[in-house]
Amino acid sequence: MPFQPAPPIQSDITETPVGSNSETGANGAEAEFSNLQAVDDLGIDQPNQVKLKQYPARMFVGKKRAFVSSWYINRDWLEYSVKADSAFCFCCRKFNVGTSRVDAFVNAGYRNWKNANETDRGFHKHQTSKEHLSSYAMWKERERRVSSGKEISTLLNADQLQKNRYYVSSIIDVIGFLVENQLPLRGKLDAFDNMSEGGSGLFLSLLDYTIKKDPLLADAVKTLPRNATYTCHDIQNEIISLLSEVVTEAIVKEVGDSYYTLKVDGTRDPTGCENISIVIRFVNESESYEVAERLLTVATAEMGDARTLTDTILAELNKAGLNPSKILSQVYDGASLMSGKIGGVQKLLQEKLNKNIPYVHCLNHQLHLVVVHAMSAEAAVMDFFNVCNALYKYCKKPTIAVHYKGERLKRLLEQRWTGHLATVSVILNNFEEITSLLTEIDSVRAHGPELRMEAVGLLREISTPSFLFIANLVHEVLALLDPPNKLLQREDTDLWTGLSIVTSAKVCMQKLRCVEGFTKVWEKARAAANALPKSTTPKRRRTGNKNMDDYLVEETTGQREDDVETELKRLYYSTVDSVVGEMDQRFSEQNSHLYRALAVLDPESDLFLDPETVKCIMDLTQSPICYAEFEVAKNFLRSQKESKTEGDNWTTKLILSKYHKALQTMPSVLTAFKHALTFGASTAMCENSFSSLRNVFSDHRRSMLHKRKAQLVQLAFERDLTRKCTTEWKDTVLRRFNVRTRRLQLF
Repeated sequence: MPFQPAPPIQSDITETPVGSNSETGANGAEAEFSNLQAVDDLGIDQPNQVKLKQYPARMFVGKKRAFVSSWYINRDWLEYSVKADSAFCFCCRKFNVGTSRVDAFVNAGYRNWKNANETDRGFHKHQTSKEHLSSYAMWKERERRVSSGKEISTLLNADQLQKNRYYVSSIIDVIGFLVENQLPLRGKLDAFDNMSEGGSGLFLSLLDYTIKKDPLLADAVKTLPRNATYTCHDIQNEIISLLSEVVTEAIVKEVGDSYYTLKVDGTRDPTGCENISIVIRFVNESESYEVAERLLTVATAEMGDARTLTDTILAELNKAGLNPSKILSQVYDGASLMSGKIGGVQKLLQEKLNKNIPYVHCLNHQLHLVVVHAMSAEAAVMDFFNVCNALYKYCKKPTIAVHYKGERLKRLLEQRWTGHLATVSVILNNFEEITSLLTEIDSVRAHGPELRMEAVGLLREISTPSFLFIANLVHEVLALLDPPNKLLQREDTDLWTGLSIVTSAKVCMQKLRCVEGFTKVWEKARAAANALPKSTTPKRRRTGNKNMDDYLVEETTGQREDDVETELKRLYYSTVDSVVGEMDQRFSEQNSHLYRALAVLDPESDLFLDPETVKCIMDLTQSPICYAEFEVAKNFLRSQKESKTEGDNWTTKLILSKYHKALQTMPSVLTAFKHALTFGASTAMCENSFSSLRNVFSDHRRSMLHKRKAQLVQLAFERDLTRKCTTEWKDTVLRRFNVRTRRLQLF
């Protein structure tokens, strides 16, 4: 019986892979892959003969025409790209030797539907061409060898295939290492032959070093064609794009069908390009129901209005393969562009998706505003920080820093109030060293008059009881706000936990408003001031009040210590009241239905698992509530809690992690717990991605396009997934690379 080849693949699916190819064109034979870089939905091992109910129509001489699925009949080589709306020849794409002329069926695709089925034109002309007949014969020969078990090893030695894979695998390892560690790849040169001239970059240098250290790789390099060394910048871009594509697909797979929280924040790089960090928070069911936050992409927009930004966010979600209707909540900063109740992104997103998506103002951002507004309410506190800033700049001078023996002072940052706490802590812990330094500078004339005068002024300022009092007061206040700030920076912190610790910090702040609190701070300041040697507390010469010359003065007329204490007491209570008032005003989620619903999902709540209260969360996703399941789950979890003696801290996170298998029999309860952990508290992960952006987009790497920049930032930020691309997912990367580059056969 004669051999019958396997029928071509016929698919009704129109989905396309995630990601895109290299953004730049290629030069020479090594860059042939760029011809099809925009079309990645064609067949790999067999023609992809897509059948649609209706194909896109185009105008031809005043009449709409479209591709017809019946054209597949008797044309097993024909395939159709949904992305390009064009027809291609599978065998010519795969087996054309590259030395003869090729036509549209290989390059951009054929789409002249009017002449497609005419004799001597369209399909018939291509099918009878010499190039097609040669490629078709090679295709069928390959199928015959595959069926007989010989496969391609008779055409290309199996040992050579292994060497090719090993070589390309090493290139992927080198690129993966560089992008994972935020290191630059390129120099001025792209080829090994020119490395002696210098400027080869880290990629070529590290690859060359690897070849010298690895005998197997060195042996593989000797067998490579000179036009397939795969060291040019286009190949680097292609591999970076493939790695980003695989990472994005892994993120989408982790999300699955779960609902997720959308987090967005933006920043401008030194070139003025807006970088929009899009992070998603979800419960990863494949990892014991652990909470995860992933950087989906770093997008950009030509315009900075809310509507454009909303469209950009939705486009990126759809491009990645995430369903926007699965958004459970959205977390942004408080800028009107994002938070506007009429025209902000949060409102436009709800209108476009036609669903209620609660907006959460980033708690970290709100905490920062609390500190900024409360501290700026008192001029004395602002003057205190100005002195701290002047002291930092003074101690940073090289001629001064060499004499300073204490802990290095921290710089004050307007964007991050944690720098204020660090600065005050250093000053209080190293106060003796600082005063000794200033006294020494003042006493040594070799330092020059300007340095000595500045030292005298700073010493006078920091030696007063007022300065020491404000330092201790600010330290007390900021130290209470530091734990919430650190917790909100963590990836696994949910909205309920974030609000709870902020509430706890506010209660502690309210306890400071008492006589005992003031006395404690005042005594610390007085003790520190009295401990200073008299020589370190320069005083101005007292002069009498000329207005009192004609009078007999029976008591002192200057400022007394009692007056200083009274003023500092007023300052103390005013500062504490400002902080508490700002926290009351800004953290208003405590009065919402959402907050109460999250509260009853806490095992410590008296209304634990009350279905009526949880209903508002379930309504966001139109999830049904089974009252019986909630009652059973409540009794089950409470009995488990009572039977445990190891003292576990019972939280929603612990319940979902330990008892998710049992809760799978109570799906409505499981959904409620998942939703509770999905609600995010801050955009800290977005801000963290900007650190990777600054490292990637350094001064010497400003010429890269945004697409490559975004891919590098994602790969550097999601290091664990990038590392998997060079280990357990290596075969996937190699196979996709093999499809897009045809010069070096890998499989």
